[in-house]
Amino acid sequence: MDWTEDDEQFASRLVAGDRAALDRLYDRYTGVVYALVLRIVADRQVAEELLQEVFLRVWQRAGTYQEARGRFTPWLLGIAHNLAIDELRRRRRQPREAPEREDAEREVAALPAPGPEVAEEAWARVRRAQIDEALARLPREQRVAIELAYFGGYSQSEIAARLGEPLGTVKTRIRLGLRKLRDIVQAQGLELEVD
Repeated sequence: MDWTEDDEQFASRLVAGDRAALDRLYDRYTGVVYALVLRIVADRQVAEELLQEVFLRVWQRAGTYQEARGRFTPWLLGIAHNLAIDELRRRRRQPREAPEREDAEREVAALPAPGPEVAEEAWARVRRAQIDEALARLPREQRVAIELAYFGGYSQSEIAARLGEPLGTVKTRIRLGLRKLRDIVQAQGLELEVD
């Protein structure tokens, strides 16, 4: 395997059914995907389960990836984001668990969990800090709308109801905020694609 191939070449090989390409993409993106999912669900065990589910979906749906419609990284992170948001919504629909079960789950969650490689985890922390810093630089209304959508799992109409704002205003704030966020992050030397 040529270790200098870029993501799009690996993605093309993945679409063709090459398991080695999936392994390479998994190695490259485990830390970033885990960090994104953990930030959304705030539960290590769930984040680890979702991490595996993300790459299973990438393998199963590789044929749906179209390079002409966008780069591989946003496609991958979109799958991760959607699975994490689905998990949050599933939790909201479930009734509260018994206190004994919650205590047991807290004890298990307190145990050290195997995580991504140290270098990957460090890079994910740096990237997360840079994105947090970029979010802090947005106007408050845009930041709140983006955080509710991407980290809170709310739909745009739910955000509008929660904030008492018209749906069009919420959509505009999210769109403008994401564009500003992209510009700030790109100025830091990172990549963030926003449609």
